[in-house]
Amino acid sequence: MVFPVASIKRPGAQSNTHDKTFPDECAIASLNLKFYMRSAINYRSFGQITIDRQAVCTKPELPPVEEYLKWKESYSKSAHKAYKIWVERFQRFVGKNPEKLVLQDIVDFSASISPHFASKNIQFGMSIVRNYLKFFHEQGRLSLPLYLVKIPRATSNSHHAITEDEYQKMLVVLNGKQPIPLQNLCIIRLLNDTGMRVGELCSLTLEDIGSEKSAIIHTEKTTKKRRIFWSESTDVLLKLFRNLRGEVKLERETNALFIGFRGKYTGRITTRSIERMIKSIAQDAGIQNKICPHSFRHGFIHRLAKKKVTDAVIAQMVGHSTPHTVSEYTKLSKVELEETYREILEGN
Repeated sequence: MVFPVASIKRPGAQSNTHDKTFPDECAIASLNLKFYMRSAINYRSFGQITIDRQAVCTKPELPPVEEYLKWKESYSKSAHKAYKIWVERFQRFVGKNPEKLVLQDIVDFSASISPHFASKNIQFGMSIVRNYLKFFHEQGRLSLPLYLVKIPRATSNSHHAITEDEYQKMLVVLNGKQPIPLQNLCIIRLLNDTGMRVGELCSLTLEDIGSEKSAIIHTEKTTKKRRIFWSESTDVLLKLFRNLRGEVKLERETNALFIGFRGKYTGRITTRSIERMIKSIAQDAGIQNKICPHSFRHGFIHRLAKKKVTDAVIAQMVGHSTPHTVSEYTKLSKVELEETYREILEGN
């Protein structure tokens, strides 16, 4: 940096306006040195500030599971909850980051879960693991070829379709209790009347129960909306229950229609609670077949099929994306198959 020449008086010269001034080279050098020192300090300070800002802005690397789940949660919160269990289970087993995985790690994990889970659970779990690996593969962080990660096909074990006789036995058990467990009665009747999924039933709110004996719900697997309908007798019980439910105050999920209870009201009821309740009632009713929430869905579709309702209409009523899926539900049980054969033979 070049400074303008300073006007400095000659030592010993008298002060008057006619005195000429001249540059003092030592003074100029001193000023330049001071400026340089200040400049150096400023540049060093600026550099430190820049480093500090970079340290603040640079986020620490997340563990692979947390990194994946944050991405998953950004567009699907429900999937995030379901995926977390399987991704953490896989990561605990392999004990290494995805960048260091080899194919044998995936093969060993698949073999380790086979004795402990049903085939459909294994298929579901391995599809999540593959999605987890794909997340890193798309970023170029996975060394093993993804196409070699295979998802085992599940064997189809169809749920038992509840019969009318079994359903009536369960109602007898519920109506015989004192006091009558009104929430359980409403749940059983709704599942039977609508064929809805248990997850869809858990998601019902107080506002869903209106005056039209129907409700618009979000289909669990496609997120599309559909309308469900229930009978007059079910509607009477539902409105009675809704009024009583409105008197119960919850700290969370305050608008949930059906609520859980473990010593105190805990919020929205869970699918597991409903499964346990149905299993208990079926046992009290002396029913030999395994009854679960999905049994009512199968029973509902069987009743529609017997009334000659087309697969396309059934698919729309139960929230299937395609009529082809309905065929899995309308397969005849051994008893139904025998009855059909007898009717045909006796007709001849």
